[in-house]
Amino acid sequence: MNAKIEEKLLLLMDKFFEWAINFTPHLISAILILLFGYYLARILSKYTSKAIIKATKDETLGVFLKNVVFAGILLLTFITALSNLGVKTTSIIAVLGTAGLAIALSLKDSLSNLASGIILVVLRRFNRGDVISVNSMVGKVDSINLFETKLTTLDNQVIIMPNSLLVSTPIINININPTRRMDLIFGIDYGSDIAKAKEILEEIFNEDSLVLKDPAPVIGVNALNASSVDLLVRFWVNTADYFQANITLPQKVKVTFEQKGIEIPYNKLDININPTQTPLLRGDK
Repeated sequence: MNAKIEEKLLLLMDKFFEWAINFTPHLISAILILLFGYYLARILSKYTSKAIIKATKDETLGVFLKNVVFAGILLLTFITALSNLGVKTTSIIAVLGTAGLAIALSLKDSLSNLASGIILVVLRRFNRGDVISVNSMVGKVDSINLFETKLTTLDNQVIIMPNSLLVSTPIINININPTRRMDLIFGIDYGSDIAKAKEILEEIFNEDSLVLKDPAPVIGVNALNASSVDLLVRFWVNTADYFQANITLPQKVKVTFEQKGIEIPYNKLDININPTQTPLLRGDK
C-alpha cells in the first residue's frame, strides 16, 4: 500500500517538475513583458503629460491623458503576458469590449465632450487668452478642461461651454490676428458742408495714435437717409486697441464737429400754430 502511494507521489512530482521546466520560460518571459510594459507605460505617460501641458497649459488635461495612456498600456501588457502564459485572452477581450461599450453608451454626452476637448487641443482652434465669440457670446478663454471650456466675459462673468458645442459651432476668434478693421458711421445734417466734414474726419483719424497709417483711413458718403447724410470712416487699428478706439474716436468726432459748426441731426418735432385761426368754443356754431 505504502509502495503504491510512494509511486503515485513520485509520478506526480515528475509531472510537476516536467510542467515547471516547461512553464518556467513562459513565466519568466511574462514577468519580463510586465516589467517592460510597466516602464514603457511610465515613460510614455510622462512625456504625453508634458506635451499636453506645454501645448494647452492645462494640468488637468495633462494628468488625465497621462493616466489614460498609463492604464491603456498596462492593460495591453497584462493581456499580452496572459497570452504568453497560454491563457486564452479572447474571452477577456470580449468582456472588456462589452463593458467598454456599456460605459460608452451610458456616458455618451460626457465622452463626446471629452473627445471634443481632445480635438480642440489637437486642432488648436483657439488658445488660452484668446477672445472668441460663440453663439453671440463673447469672452476670453481662461481654460480648456476635460469636458468644458471656461470663458470670462468683458463684464467679468464666467461662461462654461461644453466642448462638443465648441467643435460643432462656428467660432469667431477675435484677436487671433494682430490688426482689425473698424467701420464708424457719422450722420451730419443736410445743411452741413460735406467736404468740410470729410476734412475734419481726415484730420482726426490721420492724427490719432490708435489709427494705423497703413492702410490709410478711407472716408466717404455711405448713405443718404431721411434726416442725415451718413459718412463712413473705414480704418485699421491694432487688435489690442480696438475697444479703446471704439469709445474714444466717436467722442472726439462729436466734440470737433460741434466746435467747427457741423451739425449732427437728431429726432425732433416741430409744432406750428396758426395765429389767425380762432379756437372753437363750446356752444359756438
